[in-house]
Amino acid sequence: MNGLSGALTDALAAYAGHDRILFGTDFDGVLAPLVQDPSTSRPVAGSMEALRALAGLPGVEVAIVSGRDLATLTALTGPREDDDIVLVGSHGAEASTPLPHIFELDDDAQEKLEQVSVAMKSVALAHPGTRVEHKQAGVALHTRGLDPQVAAGASRAAARIPEQVHGTHLMLGKDVVEVTVLDVSKGVALHSLRDRSGASVVCYLGDDRTDELAFAVLDAAAGNVTIKVGPGDTAAAHRIPDPAQVLEVIAEVLRLRRTVDTVGQNPHHRR
Repeated sequence: MNGLSGALTDALAAYAGHDRILFGTDFDGVLAPLVQDPSTSRPVAGSMEALRALAGLPGVEVAIVSGRDLATLTALTGPREDDDIVLVGSHGAEASTPLPHIFELDDDAQEKLEQVSVAMKSVALAHPGTRVEHKQAGVALHTRGLDPQVAAGASRAAARIPEQVHGTHLMLGKDVVEVTVLDVSKGVALHSLRDRSGASVVCYLGDDRTDELAFAVLDAAAGNVTIKVGPGDTAAAHRIPDPAQVLEVIAEVLRLRRTVDTVGQNPHHRR
C-alpha cells in the first residue's frame, strides 16, 4: 500500500495503460533532496534502480530533465553502459541522445555566451558568496544559503543581463538565475522526447519554477500526468510532499506497467 492520493493513483493507472508512455522527472528536489552544496546531491536510495527497471519495459521511455549541465547530471546519476534512461541537461540544451530541438551553437551564440559569462562574473564579484555555473548554452548564478537581502540583490542584477546582451533568455529557478543563448525549456525538451519515443502520454515530476514550463504543455485532459514535488504555486494537476514519495510514484508506475503485457490485460489500456 502506497501513500499516494486516490486521484493520483487513478491518474497513474490510466496513464500506464497506454501503449507507449514517456516518464520524465527533474533531478534536484525531485529524485534528490535539495542540499546546501549541489556537488553532494544524491538520488533517493532505490530511485535510479526503479527508473532503470521502468526504462527496461516495452513501450516505456524514461528521461531525467534537469537544469544541471549534462556532464554533471551524468556523474550524479551514475549511468551504466546498458542504461536506457535519457539524460537531458541545461534545461534541454544538451542530451545523452540526439533530440530534434538541439543544435550546435553558432558563432553569434558563442559570442553572446561569452558576453553573458563576463556580465555574470561581474555580478558575482559584486555579491560575495554567490556561485557562477557555466553550462552548454548559458550561465547561472546560484544564491542558495545566502542572506536573503544579498541573494535578492544578486538575483535582480543577474536578471538584468538580457537587457545588456540582447537575444538572450532569462530563466528563474529556486535560488538561481540563469541566462541562456538558446530559447530552450523543459517543455520543449519533453515535446522532443515525446516525438522521438512515439509516446502518446507523458508523466512529469518537478519542483522548480522551470518545471512549470513543462507542466504548462502537458494537458491532463489528454491523459498526461503532472506532479509538483513540494510546496508552491503550480500548474501541475497533482502534488506530493518530497522526493521520498517520488520513489512511490515510480514504483507505482512500474507495478502498473508490468501488468500491461498485452493489449486488453489492463482495463485502463489505451492506444
